[in-house]
Amino acid sequence: YKRQVHVRALIEDGRVFSEIFPVRFDEVGPDKACTMRTVASMMQECACNHIQAMWGKGQSSPAEMRSNNQAFVCTQMHIEVHEYPRWGDEVEVKTWVEVERSVSARRDFELVLCDGPEGTCRAVGAATSRWVAFDVAKRRMVRIPKKTTEDVTNFHALLDNYIMGEDYVMPKLPDIRASALPLSQPKAFTGDRLDLDMNGHVNNVVYTEWLLEGVPESAWAEFELKEIEIEFRAEATFGETVETRCDTEVYTETDDPRATDGKIRMVHQLMKQGEENPKAAEVVRARTYWVPKK
Repeated sequence: YKRQVHVRALIEDGRVFSEIFPVRFDEVGPDKACTMRTVASMMQECACNHIQAMWGKGQSSPAEMRSNNQAFVCTQMHIEVHEYPRWGDEVEVKTWVEVERSVSARRDFELVLCDGPEGTCRAVGAATSRWVAFDVAKRRMVRIPKKTTEDVTNFHALLDNYIMGEDYVMPKLPDIRASALPLSQPKAFTGDRLDLDMNGHVNNVVYTEWLLEGVPESAWAEFELKEIEIEFRAEATFGETVETRCDTEVYTETDDPRATDGKIRMVHQLMKQGEENPKAAEVVRARTYWVPKK
């Protein structure tokens, strides 16, 4: 069939960016459903195209930031998937932004799946993320320029629209090096050219894939991944070797209401090999939530 809708467009008075993604053959697993990496990749692509719609083709930041060698970088991401799209599906990804403080901005996402061009549509996923302004030369956070904040708020932002609720705060993620529980066997990856983004760093979507490669096969066989929380702490570059580590995290309904019906929670970490400084060695922390397969 032919879907009679846009592929990319600004909607909601120009304050939401929408893009249609087909689920391709190489984006699904043996069950013909797409993976968390695919979901993260769709969201990243949609966000980047929204940025170009705001600031011009090939531009990842406004002119006032580029002139000061500044860029936006993602520090946190939380993705929930209620239903994984399948091979042949077409997924609408929507994204919008809001500058909430002078040092950070929030970007939210919604994934919508429709049953054919005339079928019913339903939300199948959601995500929220935190972004900061970064001085590329000095390698440190800076305040978002006042003009950027004003332009985004006046012309681009969808204000007070929180995909995960107004009171949402991403939970603190643990350093599993301090865990008393046995860790899974570490698995190592080396940053290759195909892993790098246009800034010369390992792409955030690649980190998602590396994190999940550390999950034991037994967990994949019995459970389905539903959520991932990621905290980006440092960058990895070409030739650096990064280990992925994970562990099952014990939790109860007291600290998490989702601890029912056999659900499990895992904590993850990406660490650079050969880095003597423990703080500099840490690349990513993450937590994942899993439910028993039906």
